[in-house]
Amino acid sequence: MIDAGTILTLFGVAIYLQRWGWELWALLPAAILGCIEIVLVIAGGESYRVMVPLGAGLRAIVTIATAIALWRCADDARQMAARLASVFHLVWAAMLGLRIIWWLGHPIADTAMDPTSTFGLLSRLLLTWAITPSYLWMLTRELDAELIRQARQDPLTGVANRRVIWAEGEKWAGTGSRKRQYLAVLIIDIDHFKAVNDNWGHGVGDEVLVGVAHSLAQHMRDEDLLARIGGEEFMALVRHDGPSIDQATDAIRAIAERLRQAIEKDAFALPSGGNLVCTASIGYAISLRGQYQWKDIVEAADGALYDAKRNGRNQVMGSVYEPKAVHAKAD
Repeated sequence: MIDAGTILTLFGVAIYLQRWGWELWALLPAAILGCIEIVLVIAGGESYRVMVPLGAGLRAIVTIATAIALWRCADDARQMAARLASVFHLVWAAMLGLRIIWWLGHPIADTAMDPTSTFGLLSRLLLTWAITPSYLWMLTRELDAELIRQARQDPLTGVANRRVIWAEGEKWAGTGSRKRQYLAVLIIDIDHFKAVNDNWGHGVGDEVLVGVAHSLAQHMRDEDLLARIGGEEFMALVRHDGPSIDQATDAIRAIAERLRQAIEKDAFALPSGGNLVCTASIGYAISLRGQYQWKDIVEAADGALYDAKRNGRNQVMGSVYEPKAVHAKAD
């Protein structure tokens, strides 16, 4: 039962961490040691010189494999707790190794008092008290990470949510820079999305939203931020370093046009057969970082979006935000 508990611990760690790698190969030598122990005990009766080295060896092999699986935990949120649990498992394996060495090298009769039993059981008790909180810590870190992810991520599309991009935008718009850095806000609205839900159902509508989010994310730079801000609307926060507003405008316009074309190239399979192709209207606003309020830049981008929709949709319109006026033009 002790051996089975050690093996189940390895399986439990593998299931929890989703690690089905070479660590499970430790079960093969462990099974061989277990079979040898059973055969020798059946043939020659109970013998501590047989049972302790073979049984402790079996548990040491499986415990080391468990420690390795924990140490190689790739999840950043759980990694520290997993490595602490790994260290405790390695300490327990070392205790088992010491017990094996004592029984293999000590010249006493099998019936003599076994000083390693008390030592081994006490070590196991103390290490269990240490290992169990480590597992609980791993679970806590995982739950905390999940709560943070849910607070920052749109649950349907997986991109950031409105709260995240608003906080990031306010931070960037409200702080200046030594370099000439421009901040651009892009608002992307899927054209006639209500008709998609009305004609083919909300399931297809959700597939469209997920597909559009995936296409947008693929065609954005790593330093930019994409978020779903509600319904069929997405927002992108794009930063640009450049000597002039004209260069920044050209760069942002190219990014917006690339995103529009990416959406137009997507095709979504319909339940009744055929494909659905969607388009999007995009409005953007550009401002020198640290000069204007975030809400004013967003309002300028929103105004450019409505201009794009009023002028026929499936196009990009932008504006350079100035204190007294917003100049919009079709691209």
